[in-house]
Amino acid sequence: MNKFPTVAIQLTTDTGIPIDMPDDWLEVVVSVASMINQKYSCGVDIVYGLASKEGFEIISKEVEQNE
Repeated sequence: MNKFPTVAIQLTTDTGIPIDMPDDWLEVVVSVASMINQKYSCGVDIVYGLASKEGFEIISKEVEQNE
């Protein structure tokens, strides 16, 4: 199975509560992806929207297993 360099980001308060979706969040995400694309000359897959903490933890566990 192929493994891909991956970054997952969730926005929370200092106490771990999700914040409201920022109005410019898509713009920020695309800007970060553009910087990655320019630096590494590669394609960048983006998932944009809302996800549960459990979904984030699934990705986190897989990343930890491959360290």
